Amino acid sequence: MHIHKLRKKIKKKKEGNYLTKKNIIRKLYLNEDEFRKLCIFKGIYPKDYKEIPLKYRKKFYKHKIFYTRNDYLKLSHEKIIQDFRKIKIFLRKYKKFKIVMEDEARSKNIVSNFPKYKLDHIIKERFPVLSYAVEQLDDSLSAVIAYSLLPSNEKLGIKNNLVKLCEDLKNHFHYYIYKTKKIKKAFISVKGYYLQAEILQKKVTWIVPHIYTPYLSKSIDFRLITTFIEYYVSLLKFVLYKLYKLDNLQYPPEENETLKNEKFKHLAYDPYFISIYEAKKNDLEKKKEKKDNKCSREKQRKIKKKGICDKEKENDNALVVNKKNKVNSKKNDDHKDNDKIVPKSLQNDKKAQSEKENKNENNEILKNNEENENKNTPVKHNINDEDNINELFKNYIFYIHNDMPFYILSIIILSCGGQICWKNLYSPFKYESKKITHEIVEAHESIILNEFKYKRNIIQPQYVFDCLNRRKILPCSDYSIDKNLPVHLSPFIEDDNYKNFVKKEEYTINKMLIKNEGNEEKKDSNENDDDEILNSEDELNDAILENHRNVALNNQIELENEDKDTDAIKKKKDLNIYNIKNLKKQEELQRNKIALSKKKRKLYSRIERAEKKQNSKVEKFLKKAKNKKGKNK
Repeated sequence: MHIHKLRKKIKKKKEGNYLTKKNIIRKLYLNEDEFRKLCIFKGIYPKDYKEIPLKYRKKFYKHKIFYTRNDYLKLSHEKIIQDFRKIKIFLRKYKKFKIVMEDEARSKNIVSNFPKYKLDHIIKERFPVLSYAVEQLDDSLSAVIAYSLLPSNEKLGIKNNLVKLCEDLKNHFHYYIYKTKKIKKAFISVKGYYLQAEILQKKVTWIVPHIYTPYLSKSIDFRLITTFIEYYVSLLKFVLYKLYKLDNLQYPPEENETLKNEKFKHLAYDPYFISIYEAKKNDLEKKKEKKDNKCSREKQRKIKKKGICDKEKENDNALVVNKKNKVNSKKNDDHKDNDKIVPKSLQNDKKAQSEKENKNENNEILKNNEENENKNTPVKHNINDEDNINELFKNYIFYIHNDMPFYILSIIILSCGGQICWKNLYSPFKYESKKITHEIVEAHESIILNEFKYKRNIIQPQYVFDCLNRRKILPCSDYSIDKNLPVHLSPFIEDDNYKNFVKKEEYTINKMLIKNEGNEEKKDSNENDDDEILNSEDELNDAILENHRNVALNNQIELENEDKDTDAIKKKKDLNIYNIKNLKKQEELQRNKIALSKKKRKLYSRIERAEKKQNSKVEKFLKKAKNKKGKNK
């Protein structure tokens, strides 16, 4: 075979490595929506026109979408394509029996046996090891949490089933994090709350957005977002199942329905809060029984009172009749009447006894509540010397008000070993209990009195975030309601991936703090080293002489550099003046060009090209002449 034919064959093969989107859809017999889903699930992205080599670009257009042949082969051997075809067949049957035939029994049977596609095999192909999946949890978590806050709207493509599933997965993940105590960093921003955790020695960061009323604009394609979330949901299920299994936890965790209805979210899975709920529920039931018994007793007493009053009335009527007939029997009748009036005094004695019994019962109930509160009294201790974040808020109890972000503060405090209470019947501690050490609230004048009444620290929510980032308990005086809060610095400055999210001012301030902490440690180490080395007088004298020599050398180097800098500055000034003049001339020429017609512009451009060619030729001749002179010498 001739060389030219071989070259043409090789060229055709290399051109065939790149296929357009339409060609692949025709070969696979798919719609655009199905093809887009398949590419998202497999992780295949289109190639840019610039990635195609220059030799083979003539056949292709700039505005078209291209894929490689290897991508086509990966898609052609996928199992989900068969599921897509089955779904089309079932939809045709449903339309036939529902609309044309109007057979509701068969249509219901089709809906019950409707095919569904699974993504288990794709996730196993893409992530054969669990650590690879944990690395890519950043996007999946933030997307799932954001989707869980959207209202369901099937017209736009937001499915109700997916929204509920995203809420459950969000709560499962946050329950796992604070139960295993894996949160390391947190930051408040305009977008939401950034959280970071270490899972399998790898950092995972995600965003929990602020609570807001979402605005659904029609310009956003929510159907495309749902395809991504279908993939993220299946990935999260796999990861959570493995992580729960590694830490010997049950997945999915058992949830209490009553706590779920009261919007406890991730706390509804915790057995500690479930046990508190059951104990409080039993106490309320006992109190109701006691009230019912008291009401029944009072009813019986009222019935007895009515019977005594009726007897007294009958006796009075009998006395009136006897007075008319017999005057001598008045004395005997009076004695009898006095004997029958005695029950009124007995009635008053019984009332006093019942009141005493009620007081004794109330005192017993109060004593039992006080004993239950005093059983688990925490012992306070300082943790400033410890570097362990898991026990940062140990033996501290935080009361969170309703206005505060309860969801995020609860995750951080519980993961750091603290305890929580809030305004609710089923909270572990009441607002009036003396065990509460901190109270998280916004600036408000009415709450300042509680600091003196209950002897607790009233702080703002930034205190919790800053303590976690600094890994030590900070003084509460800086975060009180009366004072302005300090600068909330981001802890992600050390990570190169998150430098763009931080302002320059925060970056510089945080860097200065890190340097100061390092310098303090170095000073302590240097002081100890200097005391050991400089013991004798001879060594001290030598060190002083060396310092004087170094100072003299530095002064000489600075003087020499100043002379060089002055010459360089003068040259730079001359160049800047020359460049400014050239720029002004170019601007004037461009303004004049705009005023010209098309013909004159073309002529002017030709003249410029001819001048450039002449100048380039002249420069070449001059270079040759210089080179010849150098050789002759």
